[in-house]
Amino acid sequence: MKTLKEKYYTGKELRKMGFNGTQIKSMLEDGTLSRIRRGVYRTSSMNNSNQSFIDVCAAAPKCVIAGLSALRYYNLTTFIPQSVYIAIKRGDALPRIIYPPIEISVVSEKYFNLGIEMVKDGKYSFRIYGIEKAVCDAFRYKNKIGLDIAKEVLKEYIRRKDRNLNKLLQIAEKCKVKNIIESWLTALI
Repeated sequence: MKTLKEKYYTGKELRKMGFNGTQIKSMLEDGTLSRIRRGVYRTSSMNNSNQSFIDVCAAAPKCVIAGLSALRYYNLTTFIPQSVYIAIKRGDALPRIIYPPIEISVVSEKYFNLGIEMVKDGKYSFRIYGIEKAVCDAFRYKNKIGLDIAKEVLKEYIRRKDRNLNKLLQIAEKCKVKNIIESWLTALI
């Protein structure tokens, strides 16, 4: 039996390499492979610091890491999400990811494309909303995530040395949360 490199595989690729369905099932059972979604697998030995983000983006390449996951990535909240929060563009198919658990926000194209950054982690990468967009989204979805988390996020952002208040306010205006962010900035500074 061939050995697998540390990477993602489709079922088709595994069969081309000479593995049959029984062998693939056996590798899933013994932990050699992990199933990300139907027909997409990764070697279980992969262990990057952002593995869950990389897995989700491998299974759903059009998605962007968003919401509480982005806030946690930037260390703007003490809240630890139990799912990976992603955004997909309205009209795109909803991803069917088996693991890790995901929370999906369907976003209009106008807001979806705003502030996307690419993060490299070893030989893999994933798309995530930039820090200013993540802060704006905390206020945009404050009724869903809670005003206390939104305030915590803004406080932590203000403490950062790499903060860019002008960029934050520009994105806040595009996200239609400029007034509330300006109010909270005035109260916090």
